[in-house]
Amino acid sequence: MTVSPPAAWWDWTFDKIQIAIWTGLADDTLHTHAGLLIVVATAFVLRRPPWNWRPWLAALVIELLNETWDLFQPFYPTDEGNIPASLHDIWVTMLWPTVVLLLFPLLARRGDRSAEQGTGEGADVGTDIVA
Repeated sequence: MTVSPPAAWWDWTFDKIQIAIWTGLADDTLHTHAGLLIVVATAFVLRRPPWNWRPWLAALVIELLNETWDLFQPFYPTDEGNIPASLHDIWVTMLWPTVVLLLFPLLARRGDRSAEQGTGEGADVGTDIVA
């Protein structure tokens, strides 16, 4: 038997189901996109690069809140109300934000070195023109 949420209740589980229907995307794909969207939006709001730890932490906190809701929501019988499913969703959501957090600073430093040496794609264009 399904118990409906109260009228004034924000029905997050229903909203997630509707997003999946509207987009036609699988749950794992939505988690991946959500993780990256949270990182980019948080970086924009905080005026930090996406590889800063703050956007990554925001994605983690929001995902943990989402998984806590999935585990304890009493209104819909879903297959998400178990620990293995939650761990899977955390893994899928945080994979690419973690890659951005760990690898992009290395790529940025490599680009800075190329610019300093005047070679590579990071080099300033037009610096050899004499006015």
